[in-house]
Amino acid sequence: MKRSARPSARSKAKPSSGAHRSLLWLGAVLLLTFVAYWPSLSNGFINWDDNWYVTENSLMTNPTLHGILTTNVGGNYHPLTMASLVLNYKISGMDAGSYHWLNLLLHLANTALVFLFVRMLSGGRLWTSVVTALFFGIHPMHVESVAWVTERKDVLFAFFYLLALITYVRYLDTERWSWLLGTWIAFVLSCASKPAAVVLPLTLLAIDWFRRRPWRSGVWVEKIPFFAVAILAGLLTVKAQQTVGATAASALWSLPQRVLFACYGTVMYVVKLFVPFHLSAVYPLPSTAATRLRPEFYLAAGVLAVVLPALLYLCRRVRPVVFGIAFFFINIVLVLQVLTVGAALMAERYTYLPYIGILFALAWWLDEPAGNTRIPVKPIVAGIFLLLLPISLVQTWNRCRVWKDPETFWNDTIQKFPKQIVDAYYNRGNHYMRTGRLPQSLADFDQAVALNPGIQRIWYNRGLVLAEMNQNDSALVSFEHSLRIEPKNVDALNNRGAMKYRLGQLADAASDFTRAIELNPRYRDAYSNRAFACYDMKEYEKAAADRKKAIEVAPGNPANDEEYFWLGVSLQRLNRQQEAAEALTEAIRTARPGSARLGRYHLSRAYSREALHDRAGAVSDVHEAQRLGEKVDSAFLRAIGG
Repeated sequence: MKRSARPSARSKAKPSSGAHRSLLWLGAVLLLTFVAYWPSLSNGFINWDDNWYVTENSLMTNPTLHGILTTNVGGNYHPLTMASLVLNYKISGMDAGSYHWLNLLLHLANTALVFLFVRMLSGGRLWTSVVTALFFGIHPMHVESVAWVTERKDVLFAFFYLLALITYVRYLDTERWSWLLGTWIAFVLSCASKPAAVVLPLTLLAIDWFRRRPWRSGVWVEKIPFFAVAILAGLLTVKAQQTVGATAASALWSLPQRVLFACYGTVMYVVKLFVPFHLSAVYPLPSTAATRLRPEFYLAAGVLAVVLPALLYLCRRVRPVVFGIAFFFINIVLVLQVLTVGAALMAERYTYLPYIGILFALAWWLDEPAGNTRIPVKPIVAGIFLLLLPISLVQTWNRCRVWKDPETFWNDTIQKFPKQIVDAYYNRGNHYMRTGRLPQSLADFDQAVALNPGIQRIWYNRGLVLAEMNQNDSALVSFEHSLRIEPKNVDALNNRGAMKYRLGQLADAASDFTRAIELNPRYRDAYSNRAFACYDMKEYEKAAADRKKAIEVAPGNPANDEEYFWLGVSLQRLNRQQEAAEALTEAIRTARPGSARLGRYHLSRAYSREALHDRAGAVSDVHEAQRLGEKVDSAFLRAIGG
């Protein structure tokens, strides 16, 4: 290949007509991107990390600066991302609309920043800028980063990362230190959004090489503050990942196997850039039970070992191609599963920034003069992009719809990889359980257990479904399995106790509740359930004490009216009627207006008042109970003269 035109060290301003044309093209790119992502704006939340980040995150409802700055979520430390989600919650609560709008607006901003960065870096090349930005904007591999609320961290970190690249190129053009400071500030904000930003110093060095900057000591000295931030962010990330066991999977695979994973992921990321089909939110790792990896892993390693060196040799004098390849690898190397994180072989969101490198390397040829190479690279590249354009638009539109809700999302994942992904069946089972489709939920949990019987939470949730279906013996077995895996799980102990209670094993049930309380002395439900067991065993003093404790450890619980009621009933059994009447008065006071339980509360207080010779009070309670639809024993009515 002939040598490409040397990248300009400093770009001169284009005539105003050229700038106007560039703005028109940028507007068209942004419009196409917005249209392609339109379906995402009507999506809701899904039960894959959105619960950790938003729907079940107490930081949303009670945000504090300390909480935002110190809380790790899902094994990540990204305070700026959490602050942005808190902002969304302030705007729309649990309505997902504003979250998706902000994700899309950030993606549109990032698309514009890609355009600007490439234009500055390439010396004003129009088609290089337009095509790189266009396919960054509309490529279906980027849907995961935009249509998934949890991936706010992806679009937010990329926003500051791209700003850092732009200010750095500006620094190279002007040699003004204020621009380098701006680069560093943007880098810090990017790291605070997602730790994937830590590779930015290497990207800056790649830009130095691309712009033919002399490798003097100053080039390295000015990067020291960047590497310092990268190291700090990396240490925080490793600590956060370890707290959730995200790096534990590395021990399951040997280093040669993980290198094969990296080779396979690299090849497939490139393949899916050009052939974006059979896309999935999850690409599962091979089964640990397999004695050897599938042939495609070895084939990918062979292809990479041959094609990458050959490409670098053939294009050794084509600096934009080498830079593009370097940009791709620098920004994807940390997620190639050499250090295995999670249970996925690859993830589409990991391509969000790395694809810029490959797109840049290809699009560069579109601005080259025709006939500048022996091989007709320019028409070949143009043909590839023209073919990829409608495919990307259609696939992106369709993939946005996949993220609509948990059922649609997990159905798609299971369709792509049937009977392979434990979390897909587990999470769909959770969705079915929450929407009352218990048989479907049980079937999914059964499949999840078949795939991996060693996961505690699957057995636990399976037990909850069986309990809801009143299959108490089977539920008890599931909770037993759960406790074999995690003997100190207080929820499993509490629910196993509940099943024993249903089956009449009162002493054993009380023992489980006691163990749960020993492990968590503030576990309200265990006190409440032990009170039932004690009551049925006629240990009324213990039952009353547990009711008081349940109220004490959770004074604001909205179901405390029931605790007061049963406290009153237990005290009645002990013939402590004054205390019983007081407890029942609290039950009436704390019950929600219109509660169906109020009639029973009034009737029970009527019995205590009658025992205290407060006949007028008893009659008043009886009349109120009858008004609320409670049936009153005729003998009691005659006794109080009602």
